[in-house]
Amino acid sequence: MDFREVSANAKEKISAYAENTVKNITHICNEFGPRGCGSENEKNAQEYMGEQLKAYADSVTRETFDVHPKAFMSFVPIAGGLLMASTAANIAGAFKKNKLSAVSVPLLGAALGSVVGEFGLYKQPLDPLFKKMQSGNVIAVRKASGETKRRIIISGHTDSAPEWTYTYKLGSKGVVTVAGYAVAGLVYDMVSTAVLLKSKNDKLKKGLALGQLAFAPAFGALFKFTDQKHHVPGANDDLTGCYIANSVLKFLSDNDIRFENTEVVALLAGGEECGLRGSKAFFAAHPEMLNDGVETIFVGFDTIRDEEYMEIYTKDLNGLVKNDISVCNLLKNAAAKCGKDIPFGAIPLGSTDAAAASQACCKAASFVAMDPAPARYYHTRLDSPDILVPSTIEKTIEIALQTVFDFDEKGLD
Repeated sequence: MDFREVSANAKEKISAYAENTVKNITHICNEFGPRGCGSENEKNAQEYMGEQLKAYADSVTRETFDVHPKAFMSFVPIAGGLLMASTAANIAGAFKKNKLSAVSVPLLGAALGSVVGEFGLYKQPLDPLFKKMQSGNVIAVRKASGETKRRIIISGHTDSAPEWTYTYKLGSKGVVTVAGYAVAGLVYDMVSTAVLLKSKNDKLKKGLALGQLAFAPAFGALFKFTDQKHHVPGANDDLTGCYIANSVLKFLSDNDIRFENTEVVALLAGGEECGLRGSKAFFAAHPEMLNDGVETIFVGFDTIRDEEYMEIYTKDLNGLVKNDISVCNLLKNAAAKCGKDIPFGAIPLGSTDAAAASQACCKAASFVAMDPAPARYYHTRLDSPDILVPSTIEKTIEIALQTVFDFDEKGLD
């Protein structure tokens, strides 16, 4: 069924929901400010959105979970410090003809481990080094009128990121250059260290050790890669996703629609910007959603702004996690009914909450609408309410609603 068939003025309602989204996001950003994971601002914003959802859902709860917010992006300066220490050890070993170069091996191992563990795999190796705080997830459920045979979770995340210094100051090319320079240095250090430890040619060893100095500026720059003291407004990333979920439940409520066999869940997840902590906590706390015999899918909406860059991720978490192709097709077909041909894609670096769902063995996909360059506003103070794009929000609400209606009608193909 086309969702527009249930309401004579569906188009006008969706347009009003988009305007309402802009109004509410502006209020949240102005009233509560940046929403670092585990902060009072994040909690207040969640409670505000939760109160709104009570008008459309049968139950709304806020579930808390422990988190170490600064651990995730701290892998960057930690890796930078370890790499600088490794360079110093190699230079001392080469010029003083001692065995200090051997010290660089565990230093490089620790640097690589922090990068791969925290960012490559979104694990939590650095958590014990940082203060524990408490974040939360808001879960709103609109139940089926009869036996629940299907469940769709529509998700956005409530927290905002610490500012990425070089994205703000230098744009996408600048941040890519800094990151690429540092990665090149890591690779050079690993290769040259291996040679230093085996070679008996003093001239070669000195040359290789001095070569590592060429990457010292990149390693030093990593200390300023993010500003953990200042979080961004996060208007687009990802209050837009939260209000896509809100709008779905609001449309069902406004039109007195309660599916007979499909439960609709809005998940406003905390802690996405510190390693998908909220969505991981949600699936850890709710194994019954995956084991109760109900066909359950997860659709995450993240950063809904740039319509020309709308994309459905078939691969997530640095391209390492496969999302479910049937859920991706459900989204794509729904978009086609709304007049949009949305391509499939894979996130090359980073992740969305759909990855946590897929890792929990929930069939999932994510929908994004952001220039992947990345956009200049991505994780910077420029991600403010004044750059919201109502037309993109409106179109995405249509796609989300059509996805829900299609899933209720026929489930997954």
